[in-house]
Amino acid sequence: MRILVTGGSGLVGRYIVQDLQTDHEVEILDLKKAQKSDVPLHFVDILDADMLKRCVKGYDVVVHLAGIPHPLNHPADVVFRTNTVGTYNVLEACAANGIQKFIFISSESVLGFAFSTTRMSPEYLPVNEEHPLRPQDPYALSKVACEQVCKGFTRRTGMQTICLRPPWIWVPEPNEIAFYHTLRSDYPKWYKNLWAYIHVSDVARAVRLCVEKTDLPSHDAYFICAPHNWTGVESRALAVQFYPETKRISEQWSGDASFISTAKAERAFGFEAAHGWKEIMV
Repeated sequence: MRILVTGGSGLVGRYIVQDLQTDHEVEILDLKKAQKSDVPLHFVDILDADMLKRCVKGYDVVVHLAGIPHPLNHPADVVFRTNTVGTYNVLEACAANGIQKFIFISSESVLGFAFSTTRMSPEYLPVNEEHPLRPQDPYALSKVACEQVCKGFTRRTGMQTICLRPPWIWVPEPNEIAFYHTLRSDYPKWYKNLWAYIHVSDVARAVRLCVEKTDLPSHDAYFICAPHNWTGVESRALAVQFYPETKRISEQWSGDASFISTAKAERAFGFEAAHGWKEIMV
């Protein structure tokens, strides 16, 4: 298949591109060139709707990562506008050119916990796709809005739109590895992230599975994450200490199991994480 990856030059995007390249013809749309990459690059801003319509054509699938990855380094209005308008523009370009499959990299942040400024607790554990979405910050709000935009384009055009919701994506890169060590020593500070994560190779695998799966629904959203938390502490103990308000806890939830369930993704397209934090931090 011929696949376009927006944001494919970024830290996560290049892993997705590399994985897809083994069996597919891949091109990148980005504002920067990936290091040591010979993948064809379209130097286009996702806020440039006219240019997108001219270049996003002839693809079987568009995988959309481009945007601002968190709300911490940009003004709130820039985060929300870039992500929502940019995603709308890419979808409009896909629709105008008859592209039939769109895979959107959303986020576990749609739940609202990660960057919340008020106290929030899971209604039940483990969390799944039925859990209420309660976003507060511009990044989480943008991801929820983008998922709705995807759904709207499916209604309007019949384009298949698949939304993947990874939590913190961990990458085997030196600077990040050093940071992960500090995370684990200070894990109480990161309770709002539910200590959920996913290895970047598993994100790439989830994308590939969705690209190649032919019988997924016309629109849906799926959490993808590692099956365990990254603290090394039992999950029930973490829940009792940091989320005492949460009383509905599955009897099957044990050990260091993730606070987020991937059962829906497992059923839909056979997703199962193959990598964990231990192999990154050896």
